[in-house]
Amino acid sequence: MDTDPQFMTHLGGTRDAAQTAAYMSRNLQHWDDYGFGLWILRDGGDQVVGRAVLRHLSVEGTDEVELGYGLHPRFWGRGLATEVAKTLLHLAREELRIASPVAITQPANIGSQRVLVKTGLIYEREVMLEGLLHLLYRST
Repeated sequence: MDTDPQFMTHLGGTRDAAQTAAYMSRNLQHWDDYGFGLWILRDGGDQVVGRAVLRHLSVEGTDEVELGYGLHPRFWGRGLATEVAKTLLHLAREELRIASPVAITQPANIGSQRVLVKTGLIYEREVMLEGLLHLLYRST
């Protein structure tokens, strides 16, 4: 996924092998620290559809819990992102008891903004993360 320019277009750009290894290491450590984190999404068999995540994220010095997702482009437009986001929101609120989870997306990612609104999140503000402008949405 990380080397696919289309998949990574709204996820900060492609990663090389070392960057992917560091990303996976951070996400595995998050599982060890919190008991939740990154999931790989499959089609019911062995085909990878994308990924989903619930993780702690520092937003301008505030610890938030982010829900996120990324799907291979061939799965776009099928309602899967909305289904995944709604499931993540349910897990965050009902299972993990996170009062106000957030999601971020880049301003150019109109599709993701639609998914977040359909999921019930509300646009809150612009934030800078890793040197990139993002839009922050929140579940209230």
